[in-house]
Amino acid sequence: MPEIWENPFANALLKIERANKHIADVEQRLHTSSNHHGATLHVDTGTGQQYLYYRLTDRELRRDIALIVGDAVHNLRCALDIAWNGAVTVLSSEPQSRFRKFPIDPEGDREKLKSTLTKSTKIPVSSPVIPLMLDRVQCYKGGDPDILAIHALDIDDKHRVLIDMLTVSGLNGVEVEHEDGNITRYEIMLVPPKSYRAVVPLNSKLKNHGEVRFEITFGDRATTKGLEVLPTLRRMSAKSLKIVRLLQRMRLHLSGHSIFEGRGGKRQ
Repeated sequence: MPEIWENPFANALLKIERANKHIADVEQRLHTSSNHHGATLHVDTGTGQQYLYYRLTDRELRRDIALIVGDAVHNLRCALDIAWNGAVTVLSSEPQSRFRKFPIDPEGDREKLKSTLTKSTKIPVSSPVIPLMLDRVQCYKGGDPDILAIHALDIDDKHRVLIDMLTVSGLNGVEVEHEDGNITRYEIMLVPPKSYRAVVPLNSKLKNHGEVRFEITFGDRATTKGLEVLPTLRRMSAKSLKIVRLLQRMRLHLSGHSIFEGRGGKRQ
């Protein structure tokens, strides 16, 4: 049986699997960050006062998240390119076409994409991939923002980190138990310089460190400006997977082979 590397769609699926691993790594990096530990109690040796305290300490968190997100986006772009390259071998009347990169044009319109597919890539206008790309994938100006964003962010990542804003906006559910048994609950909002300090009665105990609220959003790229990173990446991954599967089924149908066969009737 041929190796998995001989099947372009298996390669594309591996790239999406790797992207999903990177997306999970973002969550794991947040969870293991020292910023995730919540509020603590301290005693001021100068005044003798006890105080509730929280401060951002993980100086590498933003950098690490940016690098992981860049890797996730790049793998999704690669998955689309690999799947498209595998499909063009049967979709195009010229198998050696130079246009093997998944066609995303954030500046072109629907008609320009149609022209690229039929005239440049030499895909017959009757091919089912034409309505797929024009009406479902919509990888042109004004089309699907997540697909366009994969293209734009992958280009951006070659020149700068992708995350312009990664902050801890506050803590929910901090609870301090006082000497008399009463409990005070705190909803902490963080403002620059991103630290919090509040005097509490002596001999108080911290009952709950609280849950840290992280905010991770993309920067000033128009297609993703202000969007939360994790849900956006998950949508991009789901759409990329759907496109890969559609192209795979289309190639298999047009080549007349079963899902276990490739060109020439060989099993894959």
